Amino acid sequence: MRLAILCSGQARQHCQMLDALLVAPDCAALCETASAVLGEPVDRWWHALDARTLFLNRNAQFAIALYQIAAWQRLSAQLPQAPAVVAGYSLGEVMAWHVAGALDAADTLALVRERARLMDTCLPPAPPGQGCMALWRGRTPPALHEARAAAMRRHGIVVAIHRPGGDWVLGGPPAAMDAFAADPAIAAADLKRLPVEVPSHTALLVGAVAPFRAALARAPLHSPSMPVIAGIDGRLQRQDSDALDSLPRQLAEPLHWDWCMETLASMAVDVAIELGPGNDLARQLETELPGSVARAVDEFADAADMGQWLAAHA
Repeated sequence: MRLAILCSGQARQHCQMLDALLVAPDCAALCETASAVLGEPVDRWWHALDARTLFLNRNAQFAIALYQIAAWQRLSAQLPQAPAVVAGYSLGEVMAWHVAGALDAADTLALVRERARLMDTCLPPAPPGQGCMALWRGRTPPALHEARAAAMRRHGIVVAIHRPGGDWVLGGPPAAMDAFAADPAIAAADLKRLPVEVPSHTALLVGAVAPFRAALARAPLHSPSMPVIAGIDGRLQRQDSDALDSLPRQLAEPLHWDWCMETLASMAVDVAIELGPGNDLARQLETELPGSVARAVDEFADAADMGQWLAAHA
């Protein structure tokens, strides 16, 4: 078995996501850590959120980070062998360095909170219901390809994430994204607005790059125990210094998740677990790597079931 751990990004969080974690005895110490980072009890913070405020960047990033740290804490105890590699999608790339042992839980949560704060200072937040990103799905016929390029130029929309199969995640200011989505020239497109409040991985966030690099430089980074795939170019990162380059840059540069998939294929990865929430990355891996099997933590009733599934594929 060549096992990969996949760390999800934003958009799949939900209002019940942390409920069980917050009362689980095995997560009590982690919840105390989260409360210390937040400066208030994490359960009080969580239960004050609703279906709208959960998707605000500052809340979404922290909640997903906490969920993934807990998921990895439980999963790591069930592994029959060490993972070969870890890859993270967007915010998940920060989490990948935690999985690789380069950052502890407290430092990871603090960095995620600072990352969100810095991103939010780059431009005004999107109005409720007006996300800054959209998923363009499927390969594009030539005529629609030209119409897309023209509409993107017309409205100031750029590619934020290159995904396998011709999918793009597009980003731009909320008003620009509204105009782009309503443009009759691309009415035939399979376009899905994403509930993401900031245009991540675009030049609009360049103001967050240097301050986040400084925050990373202050953090006690350690060398990773396994390779971490860089989202911006798919390369394998094996030194703590690599994080100081790739993690700040990915805030304002497009990600190449398609190249990350190629790297996973080149490593002969055949089993993967996605930390969640959601199973988007697991489904992509099974599609792109024939013969592979992948599941998300969300798909198992408990950690013991994960362990049994992994043992069956070892």
